Amino acid sequence: MFLLFLISAVIGYITAIMYPDMVVRSLEELEGLVELLKNLSLIEIMFLIFLNNALKSLLILVLGVGLGIVPFLFIAYNGYFLGIFSHKIIMEQGSLYLVAGILPHGIIEIPMVVISAAIGLRLGFKGLASLKGKSVHLKEEIITGVKFFFYWIMPLLLVAAAVETFITSVIIGLLSQM
Repeated sequence: MFLLFLISAVIGYITAIMYPDMVVRSLEELEGLVELLKNLSLIEIMFLIFLNNALKSLLILVLGVGLGIVPFLFIAYNGYFLGIFSHKIIMEQGSLYLVAGILPHGIIEIPMVVISAAIGLRLGFKGLASLKGKSVHLKEEIITGVKFFFYWIMPLLLVAAAVETFITSVIIGLLSQM
């Protein structure tokens, strides 16, 4: 899943180079989110980021039972979007700004989302095996995946949201003043 994420990001980046008008359209959806965030406190922003990431991660994990299609598409889309976004940031603010904006929280958040998708993909393979008549304990696989989510992924997504809200924003603020 991580390889899919990287390949999709590279494709998104190349697409942004080849079709700059598409970048503008792709990033318009972020404008509404930015407007929403302007009216929230930092703690509200943190919890909004956390809830968004946790709910999406849980959904891609559980919906993976459907042959792994949802986690596959989710990771491909998010990698692609990150590639487009990365190109825009590099062109407007530079590579250091991109790294500072993604690395502090992304080092936690991206692996957690990718792991959720990988568990979802595993559930998809198990579901497919079940459809083929193989003996699979799908219910136990789902329970194990969901327990892993609540024990590891969700708490780390909360940490990532806190880092994104309170640390990444400070780093970006300092870079903007330079």
